[in-house]
Amino acid sequence: MNSRNTLTPLKYVEILLTLEQFGSISRAADALVMTQSALTKALKRAEKDLGQALFTRHARGVVPTAAGQVALEHARIIKNHSVETLNKIDELRDFPGLLNIGAGASFLDSILPQAIAQVVTHYPSAEIRLRIESVPRLLNRLRDGELDLLFVSEPVGIARMRDVEWTPLLNNTMDIVARAGHPLTQMRQVKMTEIEKFGWVLGSMNDPQRQFVESTFLANGRISPRVTVETLSRGVAIRIVQQSDLLTLVPGLRSNADYRDLVRINCPQLRWDRIAGTATRVGYKLPTSGRVLLNRIKQICMDAER
Repeated sequence: MNSRNTLTPLKYVEILLTLEQFGSISRAADALVMTQSALTKALKRAEKDLGQALFTRHARGVVPTAAGQVALEHARIIKNHSVETLNKIDELRDFPGLLNIGAGASFLDSILPQAIAQVVTHYPSAEIRLRIESVPRLLNRLRDGELDLLFVSEPVGIARMRDVEWTPLLNNTMDIVARAGHPLTQMRQVKMTEIEKFGWVLGSMNDPQRQFVESTFLANGRISPRVTVETLSRGVAIRIVQQSDLLTLVPGLRSNADYRDLVRINCPQLRWDRIAGTATRVGYKLPTSGRVLLNRIKQICMDAER
């Protein structure tokens, strides 16, 4: 059985990497706050443990041998993993017990649930409280300090809020949808005179999606749409529309499995291009859980736009 000290690479990682960096025992010793003799002895112990010379000495300093190159390659791997481990431990130490967030319907379909699942999987101590309300109410709660972070579509007038920091993340197109087989799905392009024959599933009066639909109807000389069912829940709206002749608005249909059996209605006047993003209080430092969740959201949004 090999009696070699299997801990040698771990014990001498910093010494080997510093010698490679400076190429000199004297300069490496200074960087490590060691005497030259102590560093020389440590290197000799490493070479004895491994049974091979790791550096060749010459007048200008030291250079790694072939065995030294292999040892250095593994030393770099060990150091990188060590740094990553320490960073994760630091995150856990600073991880608060509770994160309060708010979200609009655009993020609730898939992006936010996916990000939250990743956070709670990697950080079991995390606790997240998610509030679902109209965007104006969520903004008020954020400004009052009740929420740490919002995930919403760009609220009207947010540019004038000096105490709120808005970060755009994702282009977000809203489409009118109906069930498969709905009378409007047979038309290549639908006029608003046809749209107004059917009821809607929309949010409350101050919900941006409802405001968009109502203002578009009025701008085109039509009467306000008939809101048959009022709900802020996108899931509820989808299930109702899947089983009735009502209409609703959802983000683009391309990749969401929850939208099965729904068909986009092609009405150019009611196509809404907007931006989804995050809102925080100006100057507010997010807790670690908030930063981790935000990073997950950003990565998901980047992947979605590739």
